[in-house]
Amino acid sequence: MCCVAVGVFPFVNRLLRAVDTVASSRTTPVSAHDTSSSSASVTLPALAPARRPAALYDRFAYWYDAIYWLGLQPGRDRAMARLAPRSGERVLEVGVGTGLSALQYPQDCDVTAIDLSAEMLGRARARLSSRRVTQVRLCRMDGSRLAFKDGQFDAVYAPYFINTVPDAATVAAEVARVCRRGGRIVFLNHFRTAATRVNTLDTLIGRVATRISGVSWDLDLSALVKPLPLTVLSVEPVNLMGVTSVVLCRKR
Repeated sequence: MCCVAVGVFPFVNRLLRAVDTVASSRTTPVSAHDTSSSSASVTLPALAPARRPAALYDRFAYWYDAIYWLGLQPGRDRAMARLAPRSGERVLEVGVGTGLSALQYPQDCDVTAIDLSAEMLGRARARLSSRRVTQVRLCRMDGSRLAFKDGQFDAVYAPYFINTVPDAATVAAEVARVCRRGGRIVFLNHFRTAATRVNTLDTLIGRVATRISGVSWDLDLSALVKPLPLTVLSVEPVNLMGVTSVVLCRKR
C-alpha cells in the first residue's frame, strides 16, 4: 500500500495544480433555464456564485470521461445490475454527466436523465445520438428541485453524484420523493459507513476528488438516509480498493 501511495504522489500533485488553474477561472455565469432539452424549458432557481456546481462541471466536461470512464465503470456495471430496470418502467437518472451510464438502459425502458451542466448534457446528447440510444430523454434540471410529481418513477439512479452537490440531504429527499412507494433507488458513490477503512490511498483519492469537483468525500450514508422513507437493502464496495459503494434502497 505504501508503495502505491508513494507512486501516485507526483501525479496527484500535478493534477491538483492543474485543477487549481481551472478552478481559479470559474467565472462563466450559469443560465437558470434549460438549454439542453428539446422537449421542454425548465426554469431553475438562481444559485449564488459559491453554489454553482454547473459552472465547474461545464469547464470540467472536457476531462470528465478520461477521469470517470474506465476506472469507475465496474461500479456502473454493478449499480445497473442492482437497479435492474425492467420493461416499461419509468426510470430517473440524476446526474447523468456525459451519458456514460445512460448507455446501459434496456431499449424498452422510459428513462429521463438530468444534469445541471449544459456542457455535460451536450456531450451526453452526442454520445447517445452516436449510439442510437432513443429511450433516454435528457433534461437540464437542478437535482435539489426536481420538476416531477411525487412517486412518478419506478426507479431512481444517482451515479457519482450525491456528494458533488451543495446540499446532499435536500437532493436525497427529492430523489426519495419522486420514487414511488416500493420503488428502487441506487446511489453509486463514496460514502463513510461503519465499515469504511480510511487508508492513504483513500485519502489521496479524496483529496483529488474534492479539489476537482468539490465533492464531500466524508458523506455519511446513515445520516443521509435516516430521515428518509428508505430501507437500505445492500451496500457493496466496488472499483479500486472498494473506494466506492453501490447502495440499493427500497422506498417505504
